[in-house]
Amino acid sequence: MKLAEFLNRGYWAQHAAPLQRQRGGTPTKAKRQHAYRAAKRAAWEGGPYKRNSDLLRCRLLAVSFRAVLLGRAYFHFTVHPWEPADEWPPRADDRQEIRMKTGALLARVASVAILLFAFGFAVFRASVQAISHDEALTYVWFLDGGVDKLLHFDANNHVLFTFLAKPFVKLLGPRELFLRAASLLGAAGYLAIAYLLGRKLFGDGLLFVIFTGLLALHPLVMDFASAARGYGLGLTFLLGAMYAFAGRIGRGRFDPAAADWREGCAAASVLLALAFAANLTNIIPALSLTLAFAIAVLPRGLLGSGTASSVLRGFVQWTIFPGAAAGLFLMWPFLMQARPYHFYVGYGRTTDTLRDVFNSTFLYRWTEDFFLNLGGQPPAPGSWQELASNAGTYLALPLVMVLLIAGALLRGKASAGSEEKQTALRRFFCGASAGCVILIAALHFTVHLKYPVSRTCLYVIPLFTVSYLLLAKEFSARVKFPGLNVAGILLAVLVLLDYASAMQAHSFRYNAYDVISRDLYQAIEKDALSRGLTNARVGGTWWYEPEINFYRLRYKGKWMLPYEINDRSYWWQTAGALEPAGYDYFVFVSASDPHLTGPSVRTIFHDEKTQATIIAIAHD
Repeated sequence: MKLAEFLNRGYWAQHAAPLQRQRGGTPTKAKRQHAYRAAKRAAWEGGPYKRNSDLLRCRLLAVSFRAVLLGRAYFHFTVHPWEPADEWPPRADDRQEIRMKTGALLARVASVAILLFAFGFAVFRASVQAISHDEALTYVWFLDGGVDKLLHFDANNHVLFTFLAKPFVKLLGPRELFLRAASLLGAAGYLAIAYLLGRKLFGDGLLFVIFTGLLALHPLVMDFASAARGYGLGLTFLLGAMYAFAGRIGRGRFDPAAADWREGCAAASVLLALAFAANLTNIIPALSLTLAFAIAVLPRGLLGSGTASSVLRGFVQWTIFPGAAAGLFLMWPFLMQARPYHFYVGYGRTTDTLRDVFNSTFLYRWTEDFFLNLGGQPPAPGSWQELASNAGTYLALPLVMVLLIAGALLRGKASAGSEEKQTALRRFFCGASAGCVILIAALHFTVHLKYPVSRTCLYVIPLFTVSYLLLAKEFSARVKFPGLNVAGILLAVLVLLDYASAMQAHSFRYNAYDVISRDLYQAIEKDALSRGLTNARVGGTWWYEPEINFYRLRYKGKWMLPYEINDRSYWWQTAGALEPAGYDYFVFVSASDPHLTGPSVRTIFHDEKTQATIIAIAHD
């Protein structure tokens, strides 16, 4: 006999048959089915088997076996049959659970879609965008040649990136995509960790989707996801350390005896060291995160307790020593060569940094980077861009700093454990963010280190984003006013739309003049081949020297000799450089115009934005 038939007959004998006898008549098959359904309806309406009865719940058949013992039953089973879904109206909590699961699934799908789009766009950009000045310098100085070139220190040598990029260009050649492949690997890791960190901090709701969008679509993150530089790799390892620290903070106070604490702290420490190896500027968030983590997880009143020495020893052993050892192992050959003059990029005023950060984030599409950017112009006086830039510089970003300090100092009210965890995470991230700003100011006033440009403080993007979303989450929980939630969501959507509007695949913001770098080489190549030149000499401005030399190697231009710098506006010239009239092709901008004229001089390229010009000089 089938199990379902057995169950139905059992149910008939107990409930439906007595009802049928009361009504009279022979229990035919049709009548039995009708009585069966009537009995079930009676049970729903308050009979002996109410809605919450185990008999009426949808549960799997559970069978348990016991050992055969004399005098004891050795077989026992408990049966709860499956009932058709349309027989019973769904409960309110069931509907709520379905909505929650559906919402969580939609949030995950939306987040994954955003991350996949961001990665796909980075790959597309890496394959089609012309090489930039700093990328070309990285290849020419450190990657084109023997391994010994990797060990040369310069601020442009982002050590971990050059080590990872070397096998790509060695095996596959100096093409744009292969030179940028290491950054694309970093971008994949960054986006994956952003997904994991978002779920850990914000669950599977709308805030999770907003978080992934803000981290993935930030214009500067999009720039350095594909640029052949170490900035993107540094962000990847920095975000990994943040994820590891967040996992430990959720477990309470530091316990050196627990294996998960030791492993998590050591992993975070090594990831911070790798972020430092990818870009030296990441020493600032590494120090700030470590200090904020120590404040968050070390027991209060530690110095006054008898266990202070053992706990502190364990913290140093598992949170500081692994990263310090890894960092010194990777970086000691380079740190020995470092000198103060290597760190020359930056601003002398705080407001310049604030303006650069604000414009690069919120006005990326509407403004230009005019710091060492050929052709870049500040916003026109009186324009809305200038007004918005001033508001961000003098009002918005200072307010951001005030809120970060408040978020780090504000204690949560006495609450459940999950809310205490959220408070600890909020104080940790806000404290680390504020600590970065304080440390930058301290280094400026003590050792006269310049204030960073936007690309040398990329670490504020994930730190500030996490901090403010955690602040918004707590504020929403404390202030029960729906209008504020709607306003916050609208603000986040506007920021995301602003980020999306900045997407382009032509150039990086800080090297925007390199949008024409490939065009410069191709103009020279086309003219030289038409003239039948085999040893063409090309010289001129320093702005495009590494780019043209890169494309000479990339396209195997054996007809051309290495590009030489001959620029009266620049402090360095190539040894043995000719006079401008001695070259077959001379490249110049306004500041280095040689003012050559005559029938032997032809202009073969001119760009109105940058005023970059190429002249061909005939030698008969």
